[in-house]
Amino acid sequence: MNEVFVHEHALMHGLSEEQVLHAWRNAVSVARRGCESGEVDFVAIGFDQHGRAIEMTGRIKSFGVLIFHANTPPTTRALKELGLGGGDHGCGH
Repeated sequence: MNEVFVHEHALMHGLSEEQVLHAWRNAVSVARRGCESGEVDFVAIGFDQHGRAIEMTGRIKSFGVLIFHANTPPTTRALKELGLGGGDHGCGH
């Protein structure tokens, strides 16, 4: 998974290709998602060059990883899926 490409659809929320690639390469949490089609997706949260959290979804392709979704700030759903959504941290409160 060394080659990473950004689909133009991932840029529709105003992020640049450089921001998305930087965030992907600096992901703090990544989870694998199985697809009904048999393909493999990954959801990740990483930070761009300015420390802004970016949610991304990429799919493994024969040529590498294709990031087809990116937005900031990350959604509550993605944060929860990656175990970053807050809630009970075992403190008994």
